[in-house]
Amino acid sequence: MALKVKDLLELDSFRGIELVSGKEGLDNIVCSAGIADYEFVPDIDYRNENAFEKDSFVISSLLFAKNDETRILEAVKKLYEFGTAAFAFKRIIFDSIPQEVIEFSEEKKYPIFSFGEELYFENIIYEITDAVQQDDTQILSEDSIKRMIDGQLSREEVYRIAKSVSLLFSRYVVSTYVRPESDGTDIDMTRIFRNYYISKKMKQKCIVCGFDRGLFIIITSPYDEEEKFRLIFDEVADSLSLDLTGMSVSRSGVHRPYEELDRCLRESYYTYIASETDGRKYDSYRETGMFRYLIPNKDARVFRLFSDDIMKPLEGKEELFTTCMAFVRSGGDIGKTAAACCCHQNTIRYRLMKIKETVGYAEKSDMEFYADLSAAVRIYLLRHKPVTEK
Repeated sequence: MALKVKDLLELDSFRGIELVSGKEGLDNIVCSAGIADYEFVPDIDYRNENAFEKDSFVISSLLFAKNDETRILEAVKKLYEFGTAAFAFKRIIFDSIPQEVIEFSEEKKYPIFSFGEELYFENIIYEITDAVQQDDTQILSEDSIKRMIDGQLSREEVYRIAKSVSLLFSRYVVSTYVRPESDGTDIDMTRIFRNYYISKKMKQKCIVCGFDRGLFIIITSPYDEEEKFRLIFDEVADSLSLDLTGMSVSRSGVHRPYEELDRCLRESYYTYIASETDGRKYDSYRETGMFRYLIPNKDARVFRLFSDDIMKPLEGKEELFTTCMAFVRSGGDIGKTAAACCCHQNTIRYRLMKIKETVGYAEKSDMEFYADLSAAVRIYLLRHKPVTEK
């Protein structure tokens, strides 16, 4: 479930924070934390709607109201209009707030807290940010992500998950799965998550979650153009200090977030699996061809039997077996297959003829042979070399 203001009361730093007013607003959702001071000083235009994140918990020293306490009510009204979740002030300039502020807080069900000098802004911000991160991690856990990828969640469950994460989705969403291409390389998840949760700009555009030694970056936008999503992804990767060198980057199509979040995750992860299986980089789900039906059906009995009819006769014949693997991964290109096998093209042609004879395809055309062989090899690789067991 989404983090609420009342949940923050369980944090260590909140043990010294007192509720002043607005108790009926403790169920307000919290997605981030922020500090308010200079935005409300005299002669500063604070009407910018992006000054504070929606659903943020805002803290302040009330320094801006030092010489005019009427500015406190103005500031609280603005924070409420911005859609923030709650407000807390440090008792360093004011020990209490005007009665009209309390009345506004009660009327609008907008919680206001106060805390003493012994508490530091940094500690409060850190604990709230960490709590939001943990809440997102619980919602988008590896188990829930796997269940979405496997299609085990109902439409209602997917909708509930999409509504519960801290990211406020726009009309469209694209999922990108990033994972190291080789063993022995890992993404510094701690650094990535830290960079994400301290960046106000990033939290309005995407959410990140770890899965299977990789990272899902779910980007949202009011526009459905794929190029816009690519530009946002580049910006996000730069802001997160995510080095894409040696990384597989696999994208989904553009979909609606609340109805199709599971489809987005599935498409980007399947794109990664297709890339690993074929030994090549598929940039997006649209490019993966037959993998779109092979991956979800790889364990189906009819697929297994089809693959076994072609692959089992080649077992124990290492030269032919290796050649057919290289042939499929080379897209049926004789030259590329010869290079991969370090032999002459005529040698590959001879081996392919032997393969056709061995699997009972001697009378079939080269086109028919490659079509069936490519499907059989890919099913075999998907079943015998799971990505998660590399």
